[in-house]
Amino acid sequence: MLGKDHVSLTLGTVFPFTIPLIFSDNSHPVYAFCLLVAAAIGSLIPDADSDEKPKLHYDFKVIYDIMVPLHKLIVFSFAFFNLKEKMNLQYVVEKQHRGVMHSPIGVFISSFVLTLLITIVGYLIFHGINATFISLLFLGLILGQLLHLLEDSCTVSGINWLFPFGTRELKGSIYTGNKIEGKRDIRPFLYKLFLLFFSAILLIFHSLGTIDVNESGIYLLIFAVVALIWGLILLTAKIDNDNLWIHDAKNVRKLERTVDRIGKQDVGRKRRDLRK
Repeated sequence: MLGKDHVSLTLGTVFPFTIPLIFSDNSHPVYAFCLLVAAAIGSLIPDADSDEKPKLHYDFKVIYDIMVPLHKLIVFSFAFFNLKEKMNLQYVVEKQHRGVMHSPIGVFISSFVLTLLITIVGYLIFHGINATFISLLFLGLILGQLLHLLEDSCTVSGINWLFPFGTRELKGSIYTGNKIEGKRDIRPFLYKLFLLFFSAILLIFHSLGTIDVNESGIYLLIFAVVALIWGLILLTAKIDNDNLWIHDAKNVRKLERTVDRIGKQDVGRKRRDLRK
């Protein structure tokens, strides 16, 4: 998927879990912000293996400059220690898009290294470490990258989840580019809309007092609904029907701009409410 789709789908998935952090009696908006930023960065990290400069390069260049050599180091290590033969791997780890950076092992290594580097820098600057902050940073990076893999699993290229140890491909029918000139697959937009709608409903119910974000079971409720939405996403991503999903690109972009504008206005209102 495109970088903007990865960011919006990932934030749409993670944001509901930050609502209790922001609006509960014992609120921690800084922790919520940390989790969201880490998830946004994580949602772009796997594409550091792309031949072209991905969105990560433009939005988080410092992270990109760390991830590119890290990718090369991982590839070099597999070759230098002859790990394919020693570990009886089914695939050669080499520099390629949707290779080791698009696998759980790449997700863990990159998240661990980046968290370690940020921890060291934070310790040198502030002479101390906030364990909760570091934990949320690592969690956000892991979640962002795993969601990136899940999102790419909805596309026609798919993802090999066991790379390089075996074959466990998961793929859908979504074309991230223009399958037909002037046309676009509307599903990524619809998925963003579903996730945004759930967050909006959650916030409305909270403001009306219907849902108490202080309740211990709130995270279980959020997880159940998000899991249901993702179940529908994975189900509809398998349905190959051009007449149903392929629409005029201009109309899709117009809808995206409208939703983005509404989202920005909503964020602005929340910031004003938090200041009061």
